Amino acid sequence: MRGGDSSRVAEGTLLLITAIWGTTFPLLSVTLHLVDAYTIVAIRFSVAAVVLVALYGRRLARMSRVEVWDGVRTGLLLVAGYLTQAIGLTTTSVPRSAFLTGTAVVFMPFVSFLVLRSRVQIGETLGVALVFAGLLIFYADAGLSLRAGDVWTLACAVLFACQVVYTSVAARRSDPYAVSAMQALVSGAVGWLFIGARGKLSVPAEAWGTLLYLGVVASALILVLQTWALGKTNPVRAGVIYSLEPVFASIFAMWFFGAHMSLLEVAGSAAILAGVLVAELKKVSAD
Repeated sequence: MRGGDSSRVAEGTLLLITAIWGTTFPLLSVTLHLVDAYTIVAIRFSVAAVVLVALYGRRLARMSRVEVWDGVRTGLLLVAGYLTQAIGLTTTSVPRSAFLTGTAVVFMPFVSFLVLRSRVQIGETLGVALVFAGLLIFYADAGLSLRAGDVWTLACAVLFACQVVYTSVAARRSDPYAVSAMQALVSGAVGWLFIGARGKLSVPAEAWGTLLYLGVVASALILVLQTWALGKTNPVRAGVIYSLEPVFASIFAMWFFGAHMSLLEVAGSAAILAGVLVAELKKVSAD
């Protein structure tokens, strides 16, 4: 497969990942009333670890020191992002959390430049600007004044931006399947450390369906697809594609729970989609 074709397949894969993430939002909004965020993190990544170790155990056993470090580093960034987001959610609203997490697309070019020393293309810059404007419109009702939980959630956005960039590095020099399995193992282990520190574990039967979906589809499958895809495209373009998550979340919320999109959400979605299209069309013209 040619480089350009491979990049487009990878970006299509990132779009699929974003759609799957969108399905988790309405599910989590219900499950968080039954199970605390730390338990969700521990169980979803433990399930993912079981699946990925079963599939790629031999690859894990053959990992070099560099590959182990790639898996551990990206796994720690991943779980740190989820945990800071969970801490933020204790004192901020879900819409504010979703908006602030989405600002990872703004941090992505800076992290990418610092880590990869890569210049951001004009199309990507325009795409990021349109996406950020779309996020501002989409979550206009959430308010913009900073609270304690907002600072934690901004930290989450920075951590997710770092995780995407370092996963892109890992995917280019390490076995992406082994790295994905290591990410799940590290994330699950950290989650259980938090549960052990709190000394509390309670999971009602009705939550297990969602937890298994989060573990198998929204964690195991996504970790493998994401690590592979990030090795074929650049982190900034990935961040622009990921910004469609609130759009997919709203669509699935309407589908599953009969929710409705406001005019601001429709307008914000249009701006976000325009940002993605600008980044992609500029890339095609450059190719």
